[in-house]
Amino acid sequence: MKMALENPATAAYEEIKRRIIDLGYAPGTKLSEARLVDELGYGRSPIRTAFARLQAEGFLAVSPQSGSYVRALTEREIKDIIDCRLLLESHVTRLAAKNMDAEALRRLRVAFRRLAPQGKEFSHDIFEDFNELDSMFHTTIYEAAGNETMAGILFNLLQKVRWIKRSFPSTPKRMKVSFAELERVLEALERRDADAAAQRMREHIGNAADFAANFRKEAALRKQRAA
Repeated sequence: MKMALENPATAAYEEIKRRIIDLGYAPGTKLSEARLVDELGYGRSPIRTAFARLQAEGFLAVSPQSGSYVRALTEREIKDIIDCRLLLESHVTRLAAKNMDAEALRRLRVAFRRLAPQGKEFSHDIFEDFNELDSMFHTTIYEAAGNETMAGILFNLLQKVRWIKRSFPSTPKRMKVSFAELERVLEALERRDADAAAQRMREHIGNAADFAANFRKEAALRKQRAA
């Protein structure tokens, strides 16, 4: 049962976006207002409002002729997201090194210890757990930085990043490298070394972007050969 105080348009927006990010609605999927009214239990007006918001954020393409479809991000859009993250996330990591409290650092360290493979290699089985750690790590830094405007922008970008990762999941080898990169950021945060933390974060985002770009190119080549 939905809470009486829940905003139907906001709730519909959050649920549809979650399904898009989790690939419940894959790129190219046509979304029907009537079907979503039945699935989610909201009226047409909240669904239309949610569609408009998702279109503005780049998740949906809407046209009077063909209806509403889940988009796929273009390479240019992905590059723009990476450029913004390189600039903003390096800065908020620098701020977080000065502002993050001891309890937040402790929670991050506990989370890293929990996921550490303890002598074993990373595997596809921990993909979800690794993504949760990654999101927790970045959002904790955003919150600790103390700049609400930058945090809001980065929260939105991180959702797009999660969407991309779902479409092109990391290999176990990349997860292992990424884990080590993030742990180096954490070590710099624990030392309160703002310069090192910012630099390590920039390296991590750049390396992740390079890996993902190569992964997408290889996937596109495989698709061309199979056609």
